[in-house]
Amino acid sequence: MTPDFIPADLVAAVKGRLGVIYEDLLEVMTDLATPPIFLFSDERARLVEARSRAVTCIEDWHASEPEVVDGLVDRLPEVMQLGDAAASLLEAAPWADYFDMHWPVFQKPALTDRVFSKAPDLLDRVDDDGLLSVADLDARPHGLLHADLSIHYHQFLRRGFASNIHYDLVATVLGIARVKEVQARLAVDGHRLRLRSEHEEIEERDYWFGPPLNNELLDNEHLVGETIHGDPAGGQSILNPYVATSFRWTADDKLKTIEIEELVPIRSDESDLVLARYLHAIRDTSRGVFIHCDGAVKGYEPSLYPRTVNDFASRGRSDQYRKVFRLDGEIQTDEWSSVAALWFRGNRLVLEYLSGLGLGSTDG
Repeated sequence: MTPDFIPADLVAAVKGRLGVIYEDLLEVMTDLATPPIFLFSDERARLVEARSRAVTCIEDWHASEPEVVDGLVDRLPEVMQLGDAAASLLEAAPWADYFDMHWPVFQKPALTDRVFSKAPDLLDRVDDDGLLSVADLDARPHGLLHADLSIHYHQFLRRGFASNIHYDLVATVLGIARVKEVQARLAVDGHRLRLRSEHEEIEERDYWFGPPLNNELLDNEHLVGETIHGDPAGGQSILNPYVATSFRWTADDKLKTIEIEELVPIRSDESDLVLARYLHAIRDTSRGVFIHCDGAVKGYEPSLYPRTVNDFASRGRSDQYRKVFRLDGEIQTDEWSSVAALWFRGNRLVLEYLSGLGLGSTDG
């Protein structure tokens, strides 16, 4: 869906003029994770070549029909009018296509994927959930380096499912596995083909807080059931865009399981799948440690998705499900709480719940 601030017919006109040049440019931008706003500051060779062809095409169009091209630029928001027609239109036109998830994000890896066709040996490491075991691989917070490739992690491991890789979460998962006998598995993106020479690390910093959990409460086998933390603003606040979050504990002998899932506010005319983050973990109360943790994204049909907290409590199964990371082994409470807080980054209801289990919050 094209953002309201970019006229849809402008996008159609630019795409129609560029034709296959547009498709090539979009593919390279996606491969390199270069959003439109950085299109003219990223100097990696493959992007420079694709961008130059697109600029030449727009400049030729401007020379032959200056009134048409200038008219399109004038219709853009002032902040997107860059003083150069080609730059203005090429930053604006790909906006929706770049941020839309335009491939089957719930699909498991296959040999026909662009990445796995180049690295078929990795398929042997993929489990039934579509997760790749990263043991003995050069897995880094910003990507997996393998042969001549720099492989992106899955779209759902990106902030907001579209921005940069959530490298703090990935780094925490990898760090836990690296210092102890814990197996880490991550979902990777089989569709963005990036070379090792094109690997780039961009950091985005913000602040979050979240204390380690209270072991005594965690290991109480009678502390089970579901609690739902709701936002009084109904998820309409920019600082907390989540209506509610469910925390469900169950117990079986000495094992306690927690499931965390967020309720996402949606528009009445929503047509795309509603995407919600989910976390599942198992704790061995006899030893006072977690022994399993995984994170996934659920996809719901909008017509069936709960609109209120009451409906959320009786929600049905999701229509789609994609696991994106998994840890198995002895996981300490503070390590697990860090993973949980990072996976639900931006959801303050999760941090509220963590801080409510017996310890005060800490700023960080």
